[in-house]
Amino acid sequence: MVALFSSASVNGQTEDASAPPAEEEEAFETESIEALDETPSVNFFGLDAAPLVGSLVTDRPDFTESTLTVPRGRFQLEAGYTFTSDKEDGVRTKDHTFPEVLLRVGLIDDVELRIGWSGWSLTREEFRERNEAGRTVKMHTRDNGGTDMNIGFKIHLWEQDEWVPDFGIIIAADLPTGASGKTSGDVDPLLGLLWAYDLTDELALAGNVNFAVPTSEKGRFFQTSASVSLAFSLTDDLGAYVEYYGFYNNDRNTDAAHFANGGFTYLITDNFQVDVRVGAGLNEEADDFFVGTGFAWRF
Repeated sequence: MVALFSSASVNGQTEDASAPPAEEEEAFETESIEALDETPSVNFFGLDAAPLVGSLVTDRPDFTESTLTVPRGRFQLEAGYTFTSDKEDGVRTKDHTFPEVLLRVGLIDDVELRIGWSGWSLTREEFRERNEAGRTVKMHTRDNGGTDMNIGFKIHLWEQDEWVPDFGIIIAADLPTGASGKTSGDVDPLLGLLWAYDLTDELALAGNVNFAVPTSEKGRFFQTSASVSLAFSLTDDLGAYVEYYGFYNNDRNTDAAHFANGGFTYLITDNFQVDVRVGAGLNEEADDFFVGTGFAWRF
């Protein structure tokens, strides 16, 4: 997600004779912020850590990964749940995936370590077939198990400068740690190019262009994917987004898959956020429908 929220607030109080001049109050606030930035801080391992200033920026719930990294010496845990439904060739597939864990660790300024695991995938396929008596009956199969883990790094390269967008990259790989039927069975690398552009204080545009070499049941293939997300703040704490993303192609020797989704984020504190999203596939190759919820915690 794109950062849109400010930690500043307006109180609407009336002035009185005892109140300090606005210039002195502003100067005091500026000095306080500068002092906070310069104050040494440590994490719970006793290591050097940057102060937690402003609201956290997350990589969920949308497909688009943010350009920003977790502050040096800090941790950010993101997790959630997704239900997906798809019907193809008379087979209805329903999947529950959780806890969708992503642990982000700020190693140094503008560089973070990322360890991810989609978690358990509980898949049920429903279909109809004729039994020995010639009657059509409803059948189902199940395929449950853990998915592959992911490890990588995000690097924030430069900030937005006039018409040049904020920019970063992700270098990562999926590891064959999942259960049979859920794992690719090989190491699958990915390179992501991340960009973001603040249009106004309340509106931001962001997107990714990814290059991957995944492995499916049909074999290894080269895959590109891309996204564009428009995020906007409704209040100081409530945000929303709409997004398109796609995979080109979705599997080896198949068509592309196109998706659209939207959702809301709510900041309970500057360091804890909850979210909800809903989306749908835009063509036959894509899943028909998905919905999910989750949270992010910075510490």
